[in-house]
Amino acid sequence: MKLNPPPNWPTPAEGWPTDPSWTPDPSLPEPPPGWQLWVDDDAPVAGEVAEGTRHHKQAVGAFWFGVLLFLGGAISTYIASGASGGVIWYGGMIFGAVLLFRAFAAYRSSRKEGAPALGVLGKVAAVVGVVACLGTGITAVSALIGAETVAQGVGSCWAVDDEDNALPVSCDDEHQFKVAAEQVDPEQCPEESATYLESDDGDSVLCLVQD
Repeated sequence: MKLNPPPNWPTPAEGWPTDPSWTPDPSLPEPPPGWQLWVDDDAPVAGEVAEGTRHHKQAVGAFWFGVLLFLGGAISTYIASGASGGVIWYGGMIFGAVLLFRAFAAYRSSRKEGAPALGVLGKVAAVVGVVACLGTGITAVSALIGAETVAQGVGSCWAVDDEDNALPVSCDDEHQFKVAAEQVDPEQCPEESATYLESDDGDSVLCLVQD
């Protein structure tokens, strides 16, 4: 058993009694009604509960900030999956995931310190947040990987975005052009070619036909 000093008592110092038979000095204020002076050794005392409550609030705040950061990064990654600078976008997913893991660790620590558990609504909201992160994360990563692995040679399909950039896409997705041939000179492209693109190495051109 250990002493659980009430909040209106001075901070316990070394040498305070550890025997439940001890009687408080009459000069000490009366504990709040129903206050338990002696608790089990593994039970949190008043100061620890206050610290646990603070950690609990920090954990909840970090969790929701992590959710927002992750979702923002995932959505940006999905939108920009066909453009360059991907690390700028999926960096938000990485930092968001780190915050989520830290929030879970802080929450578990706060519970050990005596902080209250999340209510039903809090738990439901947390589950919704995690599921939303998982769903958008999987979608964003799939789009990013798909954009990086789409073929760009003969037979590949291309779509034009709102900024008139030609992006390689799966031929199962909406597109405007298809590569009919790859030539060294644009003049060698088939007559039906609507336009052409320079290849990544710059040594040839991709002849595009409307599709």
